[in-house]
Amino acid sequence: MMYKIFYDLIKRNYSFLITSHIMPDGDSIGSVLALTLALCRLGKSVVPVIKDDIPKKYAFLPGVNKIKKSVSNQYDVAICLDCGDEERPGFEEGLRKYYLKSLVNIDHHKSNTLFGDINIVDSNASSVGEILYFIIKDMLPIDEDIASCLYTSIITDTGSIRHSNTTPKCLRVLADLVEKGASPNFISQKVFEKRSINALKLLRNCLDTLKITDDKIASLYITRDMMEKCGANEEDTDGIINYARGIEGVEIGVLFREIDERQVKVGFRSNDYVDVCKIAEKFGGGGHIRASGCTLENDLEGSIKLILETLRESL
Repeated sequence: MMYKIFYDLIKRNYSFLITSHIMPDGDSIGSVLALTLALCRLGKSVVPVIKDDIPKKYAFLPGVNKIKKSVSNQYDVAICLDCGDEERPGFEEGLRKYYLKSLVNIDHHKSNTLFGDINIVDSNASSVGEILYFIIKDMLPIDEDIASCLYTSIITDTGSIRHSNTTPKCLRVLADLVEKGASPNFISQKVFEKRSINALKLLRNCLDTLKITDDKIASLYITRDMMEKCGANEEDTDGIINYARGIEGVEIGVLFREIDERQVKVGFRSNDYVDVCKIAEKFGGGGHIRASGCTLENDLEGSIKLILETLRESL
């Protein structure tokens, strides 16, 4: 039913703002680009906006140079992708200033607040890219450019089809995207196999902070000073948390990232039985059962103590 309402909305309107969350990842960027390309092929006026820098490793994606960091006009419809709530896109005055008629929320996070006028939320989907595959293919034939964007969305959110959200359904979608022109070898090289020397320096420093708690919790942290000394940026932190989760016998991996003197980003990953989304929600965050995050208004030392105590109680 929601798909039909969405299709009717596309037919009845001309101008669209498509956005996603700050600190974008492969799913958010690939999804924004795939839907932008699809609506442009339908003759619509589309402006993709992500209010943050696009990681260099996604520079290969078709249409990535069209993504803007700001917008001032109003559009008929705003479409928000891969966001658990309306604040995630980072529009200081809120999204509602930028559309005239409807806000569409398309997401796969369990913790989604259903903030749209139209909500297409499927927490069983591996990614927003997977949801968009079914939406787009019923609007028009998927070409190589759209296939590459959707493939990137799915492959990043499933951790190169290694995470527990890898389902038979998403594997069938990936197979069809390859048949439509997406190149697994090329995309995997760009997304997973290239790291800057600064990223390796940061990884080395971060691994020195490793702490094991109760044999089941592995934690790492990154300070502002470490980022500065290594010449690292947000993109260079990607994947570091998996070194904590991947330790034999560990159930929960956690990464603390100092953003400011009293602001710390916390990422959670679990292996088998702990629902880390519930833990993140306790601190105003959210995400998925095996991958989630939150932001604490606390110093690094206090954040580490608070989170580790909470994690110990969850085991």
